[in-house]
Amino acid sequence: MANETRKIKTYPDSNQYIRTKSGMWVRNYVNINAPFADINKTYTSADIQLFLTNEMQNSTARHTWLENEKFSHDTIVIVSDGYDFSKKQKILSCVPKEAGIIGVNGSLTKWNVPGRLMDYYLVNNPYQQCLKYLSRKMRSMPKCIASLRSNAVFLNAYRGQIFKYMPVHESLFSSKFSKESRQNIDDYRNSICAAIHCAYLFGASKVILFCCDDSFSGERPGSEKLENGLYQYPQQRIAHELIDAKLFWMHNEVYQEIETFHHDSGLNYENASNIEENNLKDLLN
Repeated sequence: MANETRKIKTYPDSNQYIRTKSGMWVRNYVNINAPFADINKTYTSADIQLFLTNEMQNSTARHTWLENEKFSHDTIVIVSDGYDFSKKQKILSCVPKEAGIIGVNGSLTKWNVPGRLMDYYLVNNPYQQCLKYLSRKMRSMPKCIASLRSNAVFLNAYRGQIFKYMPVHESLFSSKFSKESRQNIDDYRNSICAAIHCAYLFGASKVILFCCDDSFSGERPGSEKLENGLYQYPQQRIAHELIDAKLFWMHNEVYQEIETFHHDSGLNYENASNIEENNLKDLLN
């Protein structure tokens, strides 16, 4: 695993950022004394209006703030529904009960792991497409960790306990609810980034990304070929770089050494070691 050597930008408020190859700035979130500030400028006026609408509706539900709970796990497995997830997921049955599994994206609707439930499902999608991730067959729903700006219809229909969090806002967006939360999460509108931040807040010393890729077989218009013969869309590199940068800062935690791994079919990470399936069980135990 190679650490990144890109230049770090430091601000007078003690915030630090590294720049991804695609031009996004990722904050040093393990510096708990720095104020929350996202220096990117990606929001449109339509985005802001949608965020505010969801925040207003979700605030009336009076969900518990995540910061008021004391979730703790030495190992966190972040699970998405990347390439071949339906076949690969069976190995997750060996994840010990004291470890935490945080599901994201389509993993909730596709979950089929004998003897092992998902501990948390994290959602931060503000759009209607979020509804396709809502499981209607799962009898016991995991705890839901939700951005306050998540799609309000999804959260209203979710049949489980919901814990809300306030995402770090870009400078041009102001939320009336920001002062209600003492703990913001840098999610960059990416659920895996948010889950990594949660893993840090939960005190994990070992973080494993499982099927956190968006690769697929067979060429499609506008796709690019990976070294393993699969394909992905170029915009997935942007998400990959954001995730890698989040992992970079996790390794800058001075009070605890945190190991990071990934098992998927996408691009390799500079800040997480690739773990093969035959070694994954040993790593989890």
